[in-house]
This record gives sequence, structure tokens and C-alpha cells, in this order.
Amino acid sequence: MLLNNQSLGDRNNRPIVLSKVGLQAHFISDGQYTDPYQISSVTIFDKSSDLFPYTVLNPINQLINTSSVSGSILMNFSNSSVDPTDAAFNASSYTGGQTASGIFRTGVGKYVAVLDGTINLSGVINLDGMNKVIKNSASGTLNYIDVWTIKIAQGSESQTVFNNFSLRKGGFTVITEPLMLKAKSRLVNNKITLGSKVNIKIATDIHVENTTVDESVKNLFRDNVIVSGSIEIQKINEAINLPSRVTVSSFANTTNAISITSDNVMIFTWDTSLLSTHPQLIAGDFGSIQGTYAIRAKYSIFDETIITDPMYLTLS
Repeated sequence: MLLNNQSLGDRNNRPIVLSKVGLQAHFISDGQYTDPYQISSVTIFDKSSDLFPYTVLNPINQLINTSSVSGSILMNFSNSSVDPTDAAFNASSYTGGQTASGIFRTGVGKYVAVLDGTINLSGVINLDGMNKVIKNSASGTLNYIDVWTIKIAQGSESQTVFNNFSLRKGGFTVITEPLMLKAKSRLVNNKITLGSKVNIKIATDIHVENTTVDESVKNLFRDNVIVSGSIEIQKINEAINLPSRVTVSSFANTTNAISITSDNVMIFTWDTSLLSTHPQLIAGDFGSIQGTYAIRAKYSIFDETIITDPMYLTLS
């Protein structure tokens, strides 16, 4: 994923210790992405040492028992404000560096904390009324938990949410010939109703074509290997008085708006109601909003940049 144009590995992308890992958390309520009322912190623990919530939480309020587990906290992320709408949460404020220990909002209900193992990262946590600097100690090839302390709504009690991730060794895989990859993409959506706001989903299967490569190496590519991408949407016109293709969204427009799942599915949220104010429609080059649209994906795998053939959907 990209955060303020900086590339991050995903927790599902087999991250190594010496890397930047985007610890994402998406909050959903009643089928909608929803911002919590407050996000206080994201706290990292060794899962093997703190396997059960009751070893981390105060039994009375079910929040992190900072006094008793202070020695077990490996890293803590927090902002100067707990209000997710505050400027402190803006994704554009992420610039990296040793004090980049905040929590960043990438969209409605979508947040990320960046565990950067490439630098001497540190954060701040409140212990017994005093702010204490916590140096990042998530430096082993272990399983971890990231505990998000949030308040869902105004007047509600604070609560904690537990997630998992692992860090791996920065080892090497050695093969004796150039790696030959074959990528096959398909558009999951093929028909959308005008006025809908939907996730355009492009699934990609990655295959290693080298017959000499061991199956254990091939299995590495069953998980996410696409770390960044973009898509292009074009309207197809058949009328001779109109341009045959009109670009709705370019690759450059969507670079920072793509999410990628652990199984190589690229996702772009398309609000079709915005087409009614598209500049090309106002200019008279668009034709009818309803009709056929061509979708292309662009992504990188190792040293290859792949642009897919057009995939088509109907907007009705």
C-alpha cells in the first residue's frame, strides 16, 4: 500500500523485521465503513508472551493495564488528539522518520499505523499519568498483536480491538535461473447500476512457470505479491461524432486510492453518481453516462510493470 506516496508492506504480505509494515484496521458498523468517535492508541505486544486478552487488559474496564504490562509493551502509536477528524490523523502528515509514530486515516473508517523496522522508531505512552517514551522493540521474527484502544461513539465506554501479525527474517530465496511469472487478471464486477458506489475488484493469479523451481518457492506467491497498483477507467463510445474512448479515471488519478488484499485482489471504490459532473460530460464528449466501460489495471511484480488488457463492464 501507499501512505502519502510512501510504499508500505501489508501485515498479510509476509513482512520482514527490517521493513515498513502498514498495520491497517478497518472499522465497520451496520455494513458501512465508520469512523470511531475516538482512537487513543495502537499498542504492540509479543503474542507468545501475551497470548490471552486477560494478560493484557484490566479485568474491570477491559482496557490495557499499562501499569502491570508496561514492561511488555514493544511499541505504542498515538496522536496529539484522539479525534480521528483532527489534522493529526491526516495521511498527508506521514513523512517517516524516528518520530513517525502516529495513527493515520486513509479513508472513512480506515486507519494505519506504520511499524518501521528500518529506523530507531519510538512512540509515547501515558503510564500512571506521565508520558513515557517507548522504543520499538518488535525486532524479532515472532508473532505479535496490535491492540487498538477506541471509543465507538460519544458517551460510550472505551474498548480494545485485537489484531495479529507476524514478522519474518530478511532471508533470501535462491534460484538458478531467471524467475518467470505469469499473471492473469479478471474483473470481478461486470455490471453496475448508475448511481451506485461500488468497489471495483480485479483479482490476479500469479503462477511461476519455471519447471525447475521448487514447489515451496512457488507457494510464496500464493500470498500477496502485488504491493502497489492503479487502474484506468474509460468510457467506450460507438457514435461517430464522439471520441471512441473517454478517460474517466487515469492510472495517475487512482494510484493512492487502491487497496490490495492478501490474495492479490486490487480494490478501487467507484462512485458512479459523480459521473454526472464529469468535465468530459460537460464538454459534450462523453455521450450517455450509461454504457460500456473499459477497465485496465497497472501493477508491479518484482522488476516487471504489468498493464492488463481491457476488461469490460456495463453501467446500466
